[in-house]
Amino acid sequence: MPESAPWIPASTDDAVHAVATAIGASDFRRASEIADGSLALGLIHPALFNARALWLERRGQDEEALTEFQRARALAPRDATLLNAIGLCLTRLYRLEEALETFDEAIRINPAYAATHQRKGVVLGMAGRPAAAEQAYKRAVALQPGNAEALASLASSAARQGATEAARIFAERSLAHDPGNATAHAALALLAISEGDFAAAEQRLRPLTDNRGLSGHGRAVALGLLGDALNGQTRATEAFAAYGAANDELRNLHARRFRGAANLGSELLPRLKTWFEDAPAVSWSSCDTDQSVEQPCATHTFLLGFYRSGTTLLEQVLESHPDIVTLEERDFLAQAAERYLTSAEGFDALVRLEGTGLALARSDYWRRVREHGIAPEGKVFVDKHPLNTIKLPLIRKLFPKARIVFALRDPRDVVLSCFRRHFEINAVMYEFLTLEGTARFYDGVMSLAESCRQRLALDVHDHRYEDMIADFDGRVGAVCEFLGVDYLDAMRNFAATARGLDIRSPSAQQVRRGLYKEGVRQWVRYEAELAPVFPLLEPWAERFGYPVE
Repeated sequence: MPESAPWIPASTDDAVHAVATAIGASDFRRASEIADGSLALGLIHPALFNARALWLERRGQDEEALTEFQRARALAPRDATLLNAIGLCLTRLYRLEEALETFDEAIRINPAYAATHQRKGVVLGMAGRPAAAEQAYKRAVALQPGNAEALASLASSAARQGATEAARIFAERSLAHDPGNATAHAALALLAISEGDFAAAEQRLRPLTDNRGLSGHGRAVALGLLGDALNGQTRATEAFAAYGAANDELRNLHARRFRGAANLGSELLPRLKTWFEDAPAVSWSSCDTDQSVEQPCATHTFLLGFYRSGTTLLEQVLESHPDIVTLEERDFLAQAAERYLTSAEGFDALVRLEGTGLALARSDYWRRVREHGIAPEGKVFVDKHPLNTIKLPLIRKLFPKARIVFALRDPRDVVLSCFRRHFEINAVMYEFLTLEGTARFYDGVMSLAESCRQRLALDVHDHRYEDMIADFDGRVGAVCEFLGVDYLDAMRNFAATARGLDIRSPSAQQVRRGLYKEGVRQWVRYEAELAPVFPLLEPWAERFGYPVE
């Protein structure tokens, strides 16, 4: 195809008009070429930088596009359209706080533009703030009742909360305005799956997964739900392929974000284990006599283990007790972990940490707990975050009186579930997008945990998911005894309580269902698919008392 002929604008207005004409014809490359030539002549206008940005966007060069959009905004700081474009760019780059600030600025300038509220809702959802996201979607619908994407997002939110009727109404309203809306169809498929109508879910999802025009996150969601629909029909091989295809879509979408980053399972965890094992044992016991150690709660407990091991289920059960308050997956140890657990020099500083430095780290943690709205005074305080297992050396150093509830589940079920289900993608969840990466990460976490349990004087109670399913009163009663509170019959009603809560975990839907046995030994159906990672998982299955067949 011959290159576009050179063109010389007579004036800035002439250049802007030519750019607008090219964009109107969806010829973004031509618009960018006109902008390049005009800027080279010394002509300056926001539309010229905007044209370059739009072409870069379509080539997947979001960082470069962002720069051009920002140049345009410097010339037109109150242009809400440009702010929306910048917010979308920041969203794709996963710079979520900046995206929120940008959309908020656009709303201040033009509060009646529904699309900005809808886009803000997307970012809030990605940031793990579903309640705030729902409010943003509702505001978009109030401003524009026919906003199909906001309606579909409300349908998806309602479906995941188990609000069946609301989900159906929102989805049907969305489809009335946009019959092909993928989010709305996915919400209705999710409802069908929750009702056990797996064939109907598959029938609704197939047009989405067969549509090659649907890509990225939307396609990954549709493929993941298709996997669930096929799993419900005991078509394991097809289901596993659908889960794998969903993960491949996400890997392609996020590859640029994590290109060159250290692999957690194969690089960072082995290093951390080596640093820990090389440290003198006295490093961890020296703080036991520290008289400055105080805790505002009656009992400080960390609920650890690994993702998909039943930690959310147990946390919600404990939350239903009046003498227990819980913190669900808010990482208030993140800054300390970044400082002390990511380099040999940092770990050496943790080994030597004492006195004022130690007291400041402890007070910073409790300050964050209170800022989150939790009052731990006089209560059993449970900090639930499965990945904090890798922070056991830090936990032992900062909180020598803390108790550890260690959640266990058959490693084969854990890895299968992590491969099938994940949050918005971050460095950890990126590991779960391949079966080998999931298994390697599990092995690395458990190896470090085992070393910590052997070398540290930890007050640990092991809690097996499968035992809790079989004997709820007995196993929860044992946890209550470990925490120093009485078991209450009312704790059996945890599911009703959970339905009214904003639960961040991918396990939220299952928890709201109450106890169910389907999560036990799911791996057997996928034995052939999991076979390549059995060498990593079976030693842990034996270690934790699960039969290896």
